[in-house]
Amino acid sequence: MTTLPEDTRFQFLLVGAGRSGTSLLTALLDQHSQLAVGFEVGSIAYLRGRELEDEPQRLFAQRTGAFVDACLQAAAASDAALWGNKVTTEQLAGLNKHNLYHVPPLNILQAFFNEALAGVRVIYLLRDGRACIQSKLSRTQQSLEQACESWRYAVEVYEFLQSRPDTLFLRFEKLVANPEGELARVLDFLGLDFEPSIVSAKSTMHPGMPPAYRRQGIDPARGIDVDADHPCVPLIRDALQRAGYLPE
Repeated sequence: MTTLPEDTRFQFLLVGAGRSGTSLLTALLDQHSQLAVGFEVGSIAYLRGRELEDEPQRLFAQRTGAFVDACLQAAAASDAALWGNKVTTEQLAGLNKHNLYHVPPLNILQAFFNEALAGVRVIYLLRDGRACIQSKLSRTQQSLEQACESWRYAVEVYEFLQSRPDTLFLRFEKLVANPEGELARVLDFLGLDFEPSIVSAKSTMHPGMPPAYRRQGIDPARGIDVDADHPCVPLIRDALQRAGYLPE
């Protein structure tokens, strides 16, 4: 498996469930003068394995190594002081296929975050599962059960990262309500100064974002547009509670 060189500009990873605002966060940070952030570089190709022929005996090492190599190459090609990448927890879940072939199972999150990416700073963005799942259902063909299972896994990753050093946690709801304040937290975490220009209509129309995600400016109402009685609630109630979106 690839060992990260000490002088690489690949310094951070943005992580969150699909439809949790990771594309927005990536677009905003990519406007900073000292940052470049990849939109899922190598994640579908390698974490999900779409461009690899599976090697069952070393599937985790194969996929993770190819992903890290892609990140290192993109960072080396960048002129920015720091380079980062964003991935979704759905893409990260592709590594779990390794355990179809292995007993006892590998602790995938431990091996990925604490071994393969040891020293890489992680920024985790969480969004209320009711809004996240509704957004998935409106934009994809997946079932309610599939969308719920994906968000439950996002909470599992969130809980795992609670004990990891070099990790910062954000909430989508706070990001859209106070983008300047939350981005200042992120930049302080990365050792950089805040630049007001990163919060602009230009940022939210970033060409790296899928066209359906682009919009003029940041709408704080997106953080409070939650259906409290969404049909997903019975399927994710315990995860909502563990993530702090419902009382215990």
